[in-house]
Amino acid sequence: MKEGFLIGGGLLFAGMLLQVATGPIRWELFAWPVNLIVLILLLAAVGVMFALGRKVYAFEWMMHAGAAVPCLVYAAALTILMGLLPQVRVGGMPWLSQMLRFWPFVLIWTWMMVISALAALNHLLRWKVKEIPFILNHLGVVVAIVSATLGSADTQSLQLTAFTGEPEWRAVDDAGTVHEPGLAIELHKFTLEEYPDHTPKRFASDITVYTEDGKAVQGTVEVNKPLKVNGWKVYQYGYDVKYGTESPYSVFQLVHDPWILWVYIGIFMMIAGALCLMLFMAPKPMRS
Repeated sequence: MKEGFLIGGGLLFAGMLLQVATGPIRWELFAWPVNLIVLILLLAAVGVMFALGRKVYAFEWMMHAGAAVPCLVYAAALTILMGLLPQVRVGGMPWLSQMLRFWPFVLIWTWMMVISALAALNHLLRWKVKEIPFILNHLGVVVAIVSATLGSADTQSLQLTAFTGEPEWRAVDDAGTVHEPGLAIELHKFTLEEYPDHTPKRFASDITVYTEDGKAVQGTVEVNKPLKVNGWKVYQYGYDVKYGTESPYSVFQLVHDPWILWVYIGIFMMIAGALCLMLFMAPKPMRS
């Protein structure tokens, strides 16, 4: 355990040095196919560690609780901190308001991923039915972490402003750069419901989404109720507050995350592992 906490502290210190020297992690540099290359190298490194586990003490140690428990403590502490602090793209507390770009956070979770991968391989090597929960839990952690981090480089988030009766094909990113995401949105009707004090209660847009491959998808978009078209999620984002119910346009947020399915798969694997663990650990009925 002492070794585990010392290594975790060392990773935090190294992360702080990297944060000061290089600034926040620029995930955009890991966009496809770079993230695939990094994934292959990472898996190859884990494979080498596992193969040398019986010969190199450090690698063998990483497969056991002495490494896993301290790593879990550090990862949980940083994740709770992230949950308590607002995570924003601009402003907020220095470093801590952008934890996914914070080197100490990423290094600790990378360590967690490596330990989980080695533990999963270790359980697979001594395959038995009772090992299934542990395999699912550890592999689920690996799949979820890798997909959420390396996949973030391929995630696109754009804003598109559509006026009534005018299909709009252009959208902009946070830096104001114009993009053509391969779909257009035509606004048919904007609806705004207000409380007695005139604050917004509900606002929604009846739209048609046109795609370059000839699709025309109609639907109503509300806050947190997106329309899914060709891998994009179209969210209701804003409107012209000056005109309120008579707003001539709606602002939509377009999100494309090609790795999100793998994130869900990792999460479902962990849930399945937890259910199997409860099933296998259920007390057997006593015989009379």
